[in-house]
Amino acid sequence: MNSKPLPVNPAPDPASPPSAPTSEELKATLRAVFDRQIPNYGDYNLVCGSNSFEAPGAAARGWAPPRRRNFVIGYRWHPAEVVVAPFDEKSLAATGVPVAINMTNLARVRRLPGANSSPGGYEVAASTGKAFRFGVDDSMPLAPPSVRPGERATRGTRSIEQAHDAADFHEFMADFVQRGLPL
Repeated sequence: MNSKPLPVNPAPDPASPPSAPTSEELKATLRAVFDRQIPNYGDYNLVCGSNSFEAPGAAARGWAPPRRRNFVIGYRWHPAEVVVAPFDEKSLAATGVPVAINMTNLARVRRLPGANSSPGGYEVAASTGKAFRFGVDDSMPLAPPSVRPGERATRGTRSIEQAHDAADFHEFMADFVQRGLPL
């Protein structure tokens, strides 16, 4: 029998690959991506969205399907506004300038039909010409991080669990679409 007490948090085995980050860790990382770019970032609820809701064959005949794009989407009810901040799903780094769309610069907003088991998505566009198509699901899988030479890949999948947040976002978007309808 071993008389030494077992360590509370044993050191990870250097031979095994690191575990994938938890959903909460991924959310914290994406919150930081959003917060670094947006003034008054605390006013927004966040969800993770992607254009992957579109069916693989959704592109016009002869055209390649759209490449997967991911977004941290901030939204607030009062004043009604959506902020779309693109990010790279492998590095979790910002990949573009966030775009705020509200009632003063809204060109269009509409609900898009779903395909297969997807509930569909949304299209929002600002009067500046910037437009985004995205869906928000209860669980948003992310690609594994890029592995540099000499590094081991993480084990497990990366996924953001956001069922409660997604439900609130869909409720918000139903209201936002109604507000964006022409009089």
